[in-house]
Amino acid sequence: MKLPVRLWAVFALLLCLPPAFGQLSVPLTVSQIDIKHVGPPAASDELIRANIRVKVGDVYQPIAVDDDVRSLYATGLFYNIRIVTEPLDEAHVKLTYVLQGKPRLTAINFEGNERLKDAKLKKKVTSKVGEPLDERKLFTDARAIRELYEKSGYPGTTVSNYVSIDQNAGRGTATFEIHESPKIKITDVEFIGARAFTQKELRKVIKTKKKWMWSWLTQRGTFKQDQFEEDRETLAQFYRNHGYIDFEIQNVKFEHPTPNTMVIKIYVYEGRQYKVGAVTFKGTTLLPTNAVSPTFDSGPKPGSGSALTQWYAARQLNRQFAMKAGDVFKPSGLSTNNQAIEDFYGAKGYIDVNTSTRNLHVRRVPNTQTGTMDLEYDINEGQPSYVEKIEIRGNTKTKDKVIRRELAISPGEVFDMVRVNVSKKRLEGLNYFEKVDLRPEETEVPNRKNLIVGVDEKSTGNFSLGAGFSSIDSIVAFAEVTQGNFDLFHPPTFTGGGQKFRLRVQLGTQRQDYIATFIEPWFLGRKLQLSIEAYARTLNFQSVHNIYDESRTGVRLGLKRTLGSDFLIGSLTYNIEQAGILLNGGYHGDELTSGTDPGIIGSPVTPSPANVPSAILDEKGYTLLSRISASIAYDTRNSVQLPDGGQRTELTADVAGGPLGGEKDFYKLELKSSWYFRGFFKRHVLEIGGRTGVASGFGGDSVPFYERYYLGGVGSLRGYNYRNVSPREEGFSEPIGGDTYWFGTAEYSLPIIEQGSGVGVRFAIFYDVGAVKRDAYDFDASNYSDNWGVGLRLNLPIGPLRLDYGIPITHDQYNGSSGKFQFNVGYTREY
Repeated sequence: MKLPVRLWAVFALLLCLPPAFGQLSVPLTVSQIDIKHVGPPAASDELIRANIRVKVGDVYQPIAVDDDVRSLYATGLFYNIRIVTEPLDEAHVKLTYVLQGKPRLTAINFEGNERLKDAKLKKKVTSKVGEPLDERKLFTDARAIRELYEKSGYPGTTVSNYVSIDQNAGRGTATFEIHESPKIKITDVEFIGARAFTQKELRKVIKTKKKWMWSWLTQRGTFKQDQFEEDRETLAQFYRNHGYIDFEIQNVKFEHPTPNTMVIKIYVYEGRQYKVGAVTFKGTTLLPTNAVSPTFDSGPKPGSGSALTQWYAARQLNRQFAMKAGDVFKPSGLSTNNQAIEDFYGAKGYIDVNTSTRNLHVRRVPNTQTGTMDLEYDINEGQPSYVEKIEIRGNTKTKDKVIRRELAISPGEVFDMVRVNVSKKRLEGLNYFEKVDLRPEETEVPNRKNLIVGVDEKSTGNFSLGAGFSSIDSIVAFAEVTQGNFDLFHPPTFTGGGQKFRLRVQLGTQRQDYIATFIEPWFLGRKLQLSIEAYARTLNFQSVHNIYDESRTGVRLGLKRTLGSDFLIGSLTYNIEQAGILLNGGYHGDELTSGTDPGIIGSPVTPSPANVPSAILDEKGYTLLSRISASIAYDTRNSVQLPDGGQRTELTADVAGGPLGGEKDFYKLELKSSWYFRGFFKRHVLEIGGRTGVASGFGGDSVPFYERYYLGGVGSLRGYNYRNVSPREEGFSEPIGGDTYWFGTAEYSLPIIEQGSGVGVRFAIFYDVGAVKRDAYDFDASNYSDNWGVGLRLNLPIGPLRLDYGIPITHDQYNGSSGKFQFNVGYTREY
């Protein structure tokens, strides 16, 4: 009986519903679409209707109207959109699109900021006055301002934004409301529970540091949340790379002795240090597994053939497989070992043996009782691959041949991944590309793969303006245009040929330089560098007493190439130039002057002796020099900027005149060598250098004084003025140079401040010694000059600087014992 009762109840309820309920099922037709603007129109009615899908005559569907609203918002022109639905009768409806265009942003204001100025905050704001007001962009700007405060040491600062809109005028202003937190200075960072490393060692690992005297330069000493989060991961990585695999940060406490100071306490669990246990291999037939043993002995070197190749491969694997049994287990060491195995197989064409394809898999088996980590390698060797063809992609400017000539691998050869990686480094070294990617691509031919060379080009041209200062050149301003990917035969862009071009103009109080340089690194299709340089220089600082100005105008042609090894470089240069020596006012040779009016016959004359050394007078005017130079250099430095290993030695021979023509006949021999060693502690560097040279005339000529040797100044004896260590003529104090010199230096430098951004300050202590002799091949060491001193090497955002203060020890009568400042642009000594 219950079911019939319920059915009657439902029927009675339907009878009671109003008539309008039934009308909802009648479809409505859109009979009119109007557009209404609030404030100035942001777009024409035609553009608006083009973005409206609903048309007159369509059945009214709310979902279609919603799509229109989204489409209109997507144009980025509107700030607010409303749809007014007005029934006209039982079957028709009128739609009105009410649109308010985005108001133009007329002002950006900041409230509450006292620590940071408006100008600094505006640099973080992407919203611009005059552009349409975009609330999403304003929200992002507020977040960027908050991050700026955090990086500046004001954690907890809140930033919100609100807008004020004049709808009728279509204008709006944005205001960022800032509630600044106090700057919190870190007074100490403690590592609670640390036993394996000292507090000092751990503080060096992280960037969050306590306030100290150099914090104004390092921008550290205040708490920055994002930096501290990075430090947590850096600290964990540091421990793991020292074998503490179970390391974790258990807690961090921030204690505030005062409202503006903080002590950070990091509670750590170190766990035990793991070492490598057994290293085993499965599936290997080519890999010499004994080469990864710490007791590996390669035995005597075979004579030739495959035995010699295998002998070298085993030795290379032993060197690269750095983390062996008994060593501290490091995740980074495991990556190095995997790379060693990949390189071994890759050099033989087994490019599928790698961790990404799972053909190289290593299982780590920890033993908590013994504190060891066993490594079990499972390798699927497969078959070797060969290069089918090489495809170059992405080079819109650079010619294919410029890229292909840098590749160390060719079609038809074994797909040697070691040589592929060498090719990648060569292409990256060109500095033509933002990104270089070399990868194999499968083909339809078994065991043959294409090598795909993908590049992403970047701008290689540069125009720069700048100024510099040194204790020799004084103030210098320069303008320079360079193109690192120049093409002489590709007008009008002149790019893509892999050549180099430089045009430099340098003007200063003591010098003027005009230089144009062209370099073809692959002359005649070979790895032979051709360089052509035209120059005009005026040097007003060469004379210690400002007796003369020197000018050099000429052309230099050079060839350079490696000689069997990238470390050994040979060069040959021809140089033709006009050297000019012009005496300044008041300086002259022997002359007669009239005691009275020279127009009166019989007027007495007075002899005026020369006040310039004869070596200078003999070269007064302009002289054409034609010379050829040859050099060989051996360079094994591990860095160009701050080497701490290796050496650079160079021998140079110059011959001027003779069959080459020119007005002077002489030759010069010079040997330079610098050696670099690691110091007593990390990043300490010891540099020991020396150089010597001999010059001599032939065919009855002597060496011009401006081609002789001098010491003193930057890069030389730093306790003496520029070129002030030199022989003199009797009765004159002006240096005239010598035909023989020798020089030695030793410098020990250590870091004071080092940052990951490259900013740094180094302290140096040095000793220099040397001598210049009048005659050729006079190496008498009894008369010499030396000095000691200290210096700073500043690598700042404005550029690298060197400041030295040298104090003479043993000196001649023309030099005093007072110290000299030597100031120069550059972080390292010019070789």
